[in-house]
Amino acid sequence: VGKREKLLVFGNDYSSKDGTAIRDYIHILDLAAGHLVALNYLRDQHPGVRAWNLGTGKGSTVFEMIKSFSHAVGRDLPYEVVGRRAGDVLDLTANPKRANEELKWKAKLTLEDACEDLWRWTKKNPQGYRQQPPAEFLEKLKAGKK
Repeated sequence: VGKREKLLVFGNDYSSKDGTAIRDYIHILDLAAGHLVALNYLRDQHPGVRAWNLGTGKGSTVFEMIKSFSHAVGRDLPYEVVGRRAGDVLDLTANPKRANEELKWKAKLTLEDACEDLWRWTKKNPQGYRQQPPAEFLEKLKAGKK
């Protein structure tokens, strides 16, 4: 949407296939579904405190994310490689085995799905959550309160 001149890639000297860090990018809808399943499990099973990793279990490099998002946007996104950030590690990929087995939950959507949906939302909401709601939505709310 033109808010940034370019993306910053923090490091390209990692021991990954393209030199960039590996992350487990998960679609927000899969993440939300996983939270709902976990809350229902906690309510029904009463196990006390329990933790599950919600992720795809498949790491993607930062360059793979940029490529996927560029495809969703329909143009190559400009980026610049800069130094690593303090504390960054090579691979932050979730191990969702416990969530898969206990919750019967699994991420279903792909990195490409996540990029396409994020771009669709961003085009419709260029100011993000800081923009005013659509006038028609506000009018419906007001009409419902009368």
